[in-house]
Amino acid sequence: MTRSDLVHAGPEGAVRTVYRRTFESVRLHRNYRLFFGGQLVSQLGSWVQKVAQGWFVLQAVPAHAGTALGVLVVCQFAPYTVLGLFGGALCDRLDHHRALIVSQALSMLCAAALAALAFGGGLRIWQVDVLAVTQGVIMIVDTPLRQAFVLQLVGRAQLPNAVSLNVSVFNLARTAGPALGGIAIAALGLAWCFLVNALSFLAVLAGLLLMRRTELRLPESAGVSRSVRGIVRDTGATFRFALRSRVSLIVLILVGVVATLGTSFNVTLPVVTGELRANAAVLGILFSCYGIGALLGALGMAGVGRTSVPMLLCSCAALGAAEAMLVPQHTVLGTGIVLIGAGSALSVFTANASSTLQLSVPAELRVRLLSLYSFLWIGTAPLSGPLAGVLSDRGGPGLVFAVAGITLAILAGFAGWVWRRR
Repeated sequence: MTRSDLVHAGPEGAVRTVYRRTFESVRLHRNYRLFFGGQLVSQLGSWVQKVAQGWFVLQAVPAHAGTALGVLVVCQFAPYTVLGLFGGALCDRLDHHRALIVSQALSMLCAAALAALAFGGGLRIWQVDVLAVTQGVIMIVDTPLRQAFVLQLVGRAQLPNAVSLNVSVFNLARTAGPALGGIAIAALGLAWCFLVNALSFLAVLAGLLLMRRTELRLPESAGVSRSVRGIVRDTGATFRFALRSRVSLIVLILVGVVATLGTSFNVTLPVVTGELRANAAVLGILFSCYGIGALLGALGMAGVGRTSVPMLLCSCAALGAAEAMLVPQHTVLGTGIVLIGAGSALSVFTANASSTLQLSVPAELRVRLLSLYSFLWIGTAPLSGPLAGVLSDRGGPGLVFAVAGITLAILAGFAGWVWRRR
């Protein structure tokens, strides 16, 4: 789609052309259409449950809610932090399509167990934590599988578009899901929120079961050792490849630093709101600005439909610039505008990182590298949150933004220098 195409098409034709380009993977691939719809419903359900879990903990132990919520987060992410690096090698031993059906069914059962306990009036904090650990174990396989499955649905040509659409689904759910969760708690109660999430998995399962397996580009798993030693050996081989491959190394280092320093808004925005002497409604507005920017960035990337290392580096630098621009902001309006830019830059970065990594590695290593990629996003959560908290306590949220902005800008420049020397 060129600029001249849009000019000659006229206003209505231009809008139609942009729409067709943005949702190209949905239009062209029936299997991806089923996957996309199921993910949209399920992601919204997951956010409804997250809000309900937090509210339950707050109501159950109001005097120790902070500690209890921290324990819940650890329970959710600790399994991935400990074992996530081996998830990709384990996925290589599985039929990806059937394994996704099993992992999604197990996730549905976890949500259904929460609903059953809540409806029975016997839900306790320890039960919520145990089910969070169970879900965390499921994520070890489910997360890299869902990312790798996109390529198997659409092929290499539409991968950047499909990945960007997946990012847009996540950001739409992150923006609208908490609001739906709050409404559901007030209107239906906690138990129904857990049931809503359990039922949302039916959309994913229906999509997976209705897919035409003959149109899937499933990798071969024959001849792969299924022993623990084989899994460890393959994971080590993945690390060695990542260290030798310039593209993979650049992507993974950038992702690791961005995940650790550039995504701490859950910690910093409440503090920013306090410094602005604003209320909870303003905090919601700031989070919405960030979410809207992220959604716009993802849809923009879907419309572009391609990926590149220079685009990845520019988006990293743009995120750093946005973080730095948050330091001098002392108004809600200014902060909200910059947050839209930050959210957009992060979505462009995420879509480019995933697509670039998948398109630059051999097929037999793709899932394993995606497991490492996911580990850097998810496994660093126990580090990034406390780090942002310590910096914020010492110098306010401005110090967090300044450290992130300067680090990301320098890193993007250095990575660009390394890339040009290839």
